Amino acid sequence: MLTALFSTVACSSTPAPTPTAAPSSTPTVAPTTAHTDSDLLPIAPVFSVSTIDGENIRLEDLLGVTPIYLMFVPTTTDDLDISQMRLIQSQISEFDELGAKVVVVVSDQPTKVIEMRDDLVLDFPLIADPLNVVASDWQVFDLNDDGKSNPASFVFDAHGSLIARLIANEPGNRPTVSEVLSVLEESLKVDTA
Repeated sequence: MLTALFSTVACSSTPAPTPTAAPSSTPTVAPTTAHTDSDLLPIAPVFSVSTIDGENIRLEDLLGVTPIYLMFVPTTTDDLDISQMRLIQSQISEFDELGAKVVVVVSDQPTKVIEMRDDLVLDFPLIADPLNVVASDWQVFDLNDDGKSNPASFVFDAHGSLIARLIANEPGNRPTVSEVLSVLEESLKVDTA
C-alpha cells in the first residue's frame, strides 16, 4: 500500500519544507503541512554537482521545470541498492514518458559508482557522494549514528513542490518504482484537471 511506505504531500503552489529526518525504527515521511508566507522554508537544499559522466546537475534548474525523482543510495554493493537500481533502469522508459528526471546520489567512491553503472547498464544520472556532502545537506546522513547515509526518496512535481518522500532507517523501507511512478502520474493528473 502506497501510504504505508511512501507518504504523499498535498499538491499546492506553496513550496514544500526542507527535508528533515529523525532517527526511529520506522520510516520518516513528510507530513502534509500548510505554511504562511512568513514561515516558508526553502523548497529543498539545492546542489550543483557533476555526475560520474561529467554532466553538471543543478537541482535549482530542474525544480519547477520537470518532475524529479531524487534518490539517495548508501552503497554500490548492497543487494537492496543494486536491486533498486536495476528496477529503476527496467522502468526508466516510464519515467521518460512522464517527462520525469531520475537523479541518484550514491554515497560511494566515483570509481565504484562507475563500476555499478557499467555492470548494471544504468542510463540515468548518478552522483558519487563519498564524503556525504549532499546526503548531509539533505539530512539523510548518519541518522543511526553509524556514519552512513540512509536510503531516501524525494519526489517533486513539475512545479517544484515536494509531493512525496521517504527517509528510511531500515534498509528495506523503500518505495517501489511503481509507487514512485504512481505518485508522479497522480501529480500530472492534478495539473491537467
